Amino acid sequence: MSSIKKFAGQAIFYGLGSIISKVIWLLLITVYLTRLLGEDGQIEYGIYTALYSYMTVLIVLFSMKLDTALFRYGNIKERFQESYNTIATIVLLSAILVLFIVFIFGDQIAVLIQFPGEGRYVRWFGFILAFDILSLIAFAKLRLENKAKQFALFKIGNALLLSLLSIFFLAIYPRLSTGILNWLPKFDAVIDYLFLVNLFVSGFFLCILLLYTKGFKFKISTQLVKKIFPYILPLVIVGIANNFIQYFGVPLIQFLESGSVEENIETSGVYEASRKIAGFFALFIGAFNYAAEPFFFNNSTEKDKEKLYGKICNLYVLVGGAFCLGLVLYLDIAKLAVDAAYRESLFIVPILLMAYLILGIYHNISIWYKLSDKTLYGAYISLIGALVMFGITFKYIGVIGYGACAWATLTTYIIMVVLAYVLGQKKYPIKYPVGKITTSLVIITLLLYVAYYNYSNLSGIMMYAVNTVIFLIYLTYVYVMEKEEWHKMLSRRSS
Repeated sequence: MSSIKKFAGQAIFYGLGSIISKVIWLLLITVYLTRLLGEDGQIEYGIYTALYSYMTVLIVLFSMKLDTALFRYGNIKERFQESYNTIATIVLLSAILVLFIVFIFGDQIAVLIQFPGEGRYVRWFGFILAFDILSLIAFAKLRLENKAKQFALFKIGNALLLSLLSIFFLAIYPRLSTGILNWLPKFDAVIDYLFLVNLFVSGFFLCILLLYTKGFKFKISTQLVKKIFPYILPLVIVGIANNFIQYFGVPLIQFLESGSVEENIETSGVYEASRKIAGFFALFIGAFNYAAEPFFFNNSTEKDKEKLYGKICNLYVLVGGAFCLGLVLYLDIAKLAVDAAYRESLFIVPILLMAYLILGIYHNISIWYKLSDKTLYGAYISLIGALVMFGITFKYIGVIGYGACAWATLTTYIIMVVLAYVLGQKKYPIKYPVGKITTSLVIITLLLYVAYYNYSNLSGIMMYAVNTVIFLIYLTYVYVMEKEEWHKMLSRRSS
């Protein structure tokens, strides 16, 4: 089987696990929760989105990117057990530290993030964070062992249980007046149920994961630790900065907008509702990365690795462009994912989709600093990106509103791609089909503009007819550009 075909197969299973599971959850939250809360519940939705934005940064800080370290030091069979034991032990200690912090300082943290009196949320999120960073290493073990099917089953199972319990506690439980569930608490705030359900499901699946993966011993190799931490510390900076760029629009709006605290929380919730629509494409990028990172490491010694990496990047742009165009061409349908009270921010969707497409390119071409153990360069690039993101948002949010966050995200990723490519060609040269990729990006950008223009100016059958023709033209372009590669991947026998 060809390397590209093998990669595509793994990406499909990781896609099933990552995309389907998160789509189930996103649909529940964006479709059901925005309608349940409505316009009067925008503050509550804003609190919900803000807390999960903080979670994206904290999970990197406390997991310390040790899943990547497992790929780096555990990819040789003889070193795997020692690497897994050491890394899992460090993460376990980190999880204990999280619980200690939230129990001692939970109320103070709630005040710091402008949610006074909500210390319980901080403590609940502490448990969720602890469970999730432990699960992260177990999932990394499955990925390193190429157990994509098992990975998918766990992810989908997690999402289904999370969704079913959430629906029960949001739609059914509050209406129960008597019965065997009377011992369970009832809350005035809808999001309390969501947080507690998340806590339970995270803990439940962690137990199942640990039973399945097994083989862990509480043991640390000091020699390995000396190698791991210089490798991962820059990656922690990378992860925190990257998640700040992608997910911290909500807290930035909360703290930088000119309105009151309550108004800013409402506005941040409106922004996040549309960001979640664009986030459907970000899920595709996540699935791609689940397959790509271990694949790149496992093929780092192959003779044709440079050609392979370049080809994967080009294919990503073509397929990713189809995802982006599909969402904007049929935005009239996609917007139904959020309640009408949250749709004023739909104009940010094409901007963020283009930003996420560029982000995927960055993930492709920045692999060089991980393969060459020059992770400090990744930290420099990401810190520059975070500063650009904050600077643009800070300067323009008072001028154009929360749209500044979307434009800042796009600008930041473009700068990061340029920096990563230029440095990579000097430190770890990989030949990428720059001409093909640039041509595709120009075409995608133009079509995204046309698609949003059609959404704003056309309606009904005419809009769908024109947009479908545009989509078919782009799919034809995708096919023609890599006809031979598509035939290889779809054929029963690899060439």
